[in-house]
Order: sequence, then C-alpha cells, then structure tokens
Amino acid sequence: MVKTFPKVRLLPSLLDRLTDDDPLNNSLRVQKQTVQELETALAKLPRESDSAPQDANQDQRQLKAQLEQAREQLSDILATVAAASSLQEIRACVKRDLDWLFNTSQFSPQEQLNDYPEVARSVLNYGMPDLTGKTVSGFDPVQMERLLKQVILNFEPRIIRKSLVVRVLADRTLFNHNALAFEIEGELAVEPLPLHLHLRTEFQLEDGNVSVADYQSTGQRS
Repeated sequence: MVKTFPKVRLLPSLLDRLTDDDPLNNSLRVQKQTVQELETALAKLPRESDSAPQDANQDQRQLKAQLEQAREQLSDILATVAAASSLQEIRACVKRDLDWLFNTSQFSPQEQLNDYPEVARSVLNYGMPDLTGKTVSGFDPVQMERLLKQVILNFEPRIIRKSLVVRVLADRTLFNHNALAFEIEGELAVEPLPLHLHLRTEFQLEDGNVSVADYQSTGQRS
C-alpha cells in the first residue's frame, strides 16, 4: 500500500474552498506570512527576565505560544501539500501506465491461451488484443467491457479489484469514425483512504491508437 502524509488539522472555510482555485498553496502562503509576522513581533520585545515588567513578560509568553501554534499549523499544511502532490502523482502514474497497457498488443490471441490462464495473466502476454482494422459493428459491447476489465485486472494491481467498473459509452460521433469509448472507474489502493480514479478511454480501430484521459461529466453513458 502507498503511504501518504497525515491530514491537515486546519482547513480553509467552505466559502474559501468554493471560490479559491488553489486553496492549499494559498493557505500555505498566508500561514508563512503569519509565522514571519509573529517572529518579527517577538524579536522586537525585550527578553523575558525577572527584572522586566510583568506585562512585558506576559506579552512575550503569549507571542511565543501563538508562534508555536502557528508553526504547528504551518507544518500540517506543508504535510498536506506534499500529500496532495503525492496523490496526484500516483493517479497520473496509473493513467500513464494504462495508456501504455492499452497501446501494447498482446503476444498471443486470447483463444490460444484458454488452456493456459496463468500465461494469459503473465507479463508474457502484457497488453490488449489487436483491434486494428476491425469495425464497431462487429463488437459486442458487453464482451468488450469484460475484455477491457480483465486486461486491467491482469496488469494493473494498484486498482482495487472489486471497485473496478468498465462501461462502454454510446458516442455516435466516435461510432461514425469507427472508434469506441469506455468509462473506467475504480479506487486505487493507497493509505489512509483509497484514491478515486475516473477515466475515459477511446480506441481508434482504424489505426489501433488508444487514448486515456480524465473522465468529463459531460460524457454520455450507454
């Protein structure tokens, strides 16, 4: 399992998160400024001593407590920024590897390996069956969904098996250009919580090219 950093204890308000395109980095910038202002204010006060006025010593203790709290909050935000970056890298890596998987042709036709399931799932048979030159009308959508799902299960272990869903998309524009589109959805096995993955994959049957992109909510399902 991939480990991530602890979740931050302080989050921006709901309004900030709805109107802020980059809440984490903006929170980080504000918190750094807060720490710097407290450090500057503390440096201007005389050092705490028995001979100093009681009010001055109290002000210094209060500033030190505020500075300690601000530094803890800054540390939490830094950890969350690192965690968010790490999670995005994991998702991007899986998307890239799926792109490579779908654009690689299997060594042997599937029917030749029906009696050798372990070989069919091994790296010797990494990739997709060659779909180049076939037509959309010749495909059974349900069979294609099962095929694509099995290929992913065989060669992408970071996706939790029971979470994986593959759906063919009814995109007539693609059909008219002899292409197929699929929606791929699942959870990636990371800690402390699974990471959601939602992709759109298009197979160009004329040349065998496959593209993988983040799924857009405007995509139509069959």
